[in-house]
Amino acid sequence: MTGSEKLREEEIRTQFLSNVRFKAETMRGLTVLFTESSRNFGGQERRLLAEARLMIEAGHRAEIACPRESALFGRAVSAGVPVHPVPMRSSLWPPALVSLLALLIKLKPDVIYSHSGHDSWLGGITGTLTGTPLVRCRDLLTPVRSRTAYMLPRRVLACSGAVKKQLVDAGVPEDKIFVSYPHIDTARFSRVDEASRAAVRRELNLGGRFPVVFCAGEFRPEKRQEDLVRAMELILPEFPSALLVLAGRGRRMEAVREIARESGVEERVRFLGEREDIPALLSAADIYAFPSDIEPFGMAPVEAMAAGVPVVASGTGGLVEILEDGKYGISVPPRSPEAIAAAIARLARDEALRKSLSAAGRKRAGLFDSGIAIERLTGHFREVV
Repeated sequence: MTGSEKLREEEIRTQFLSNVRFKAETMRGLTVLFTESSRNFGGQERRLLAEARLMIEAGHRAEIACPRESALFGRAVSAGVPVHPVPMRSSLWPPALVSLLALLIKLKPDVIYSHSGHDSWLGGITGTLTGTPLVRCRDLLTPVRSRTAYMLPRRVLACSGAVKKQLVDAGVPEDKIFVSYPHIDTARFSRVDEASRAAVRRELNLGGRFPVVFCAGEFRPEKRQEDLVRAMELILPEFPSALLVLAGRGRRMEAVREIARESGVEERVRFLGEREDIPALLSAADIYAFPSDIEPFGMAPVEAMAAGVPVVASGTGGLVEILEDGKYGISVPPRSPEAIAAAIARLARDEALRKSLSAAGRKRAGLFDSGIAIERLTGHFREVV
């Protein structure tokens, strides 16, 4: 055998062994420590808990570190996801650093997956000490306070292209930012049995109501539910049997209820409070309207699309990417009850358009299905490992 043949044989052998090691690594289950310093339980925390559960179901080990007094802690316990109390009063608080460092030494995770400011700093510092890579999730479109907060993560996962652009504009290196869309269980929203749908229609007395316009979400200033109330006032002359159904709680709920009273449409608006049967509620709706004026992604509209409900939403943030105006839903200018009313009326008049957007929306929602999304997420983790 010539020298060149021996060299070629050695190259083939080296490549083969490299492939074997790579396959063995990708087959091995990961251990990921999810961290969250927020005390609230909104979309970001809901996504975190769902992703932890999905990773466990996929054969990985997922554990959560968060303050004991946070809403996430109790939810994780109820969901059966391992959770550890870590005080996270501030980014450099010594008790927090000591507690998280001890947890890393105990669990020996492959990756730390952080979600807010304090826990990202804590995870970055303790991860550096233990040699554990940090991946940071960014689910917000609020101003980036400091680009230095994004120095420690190996990779930043933005929930939409809009969020990635905001990070780049703030000076975060673009080569470490990747778009990682949130996920939904499409089957949960697309397979509602007729009995559940009928029960919701009876509960809400929807017989003869059209269009039934639905919106779910926390009542916060940026969610703009008051714009839907004012839109109802505009469409009632043409559609006197229309009904607006609002699910969710929050500090703005009573203010929105008062606007409904002042506008004279109180009898045409139902406030359901927080509900767990969103798929059934969607199955009974004709149109989903989402007027938020600051939206990093837009989980609720994607859920409506998975349920086959045509969507009207503000053309802002991640919603622009989801809907692609006219293709998967109708985009309207933010803070415009008139535009929302016009879009709802257009859909109510045009059955063919409703059916077209329903079919297109279902297809679009499939791109955000849980199975696909969790593969992408674990792919990011494996690459930093």
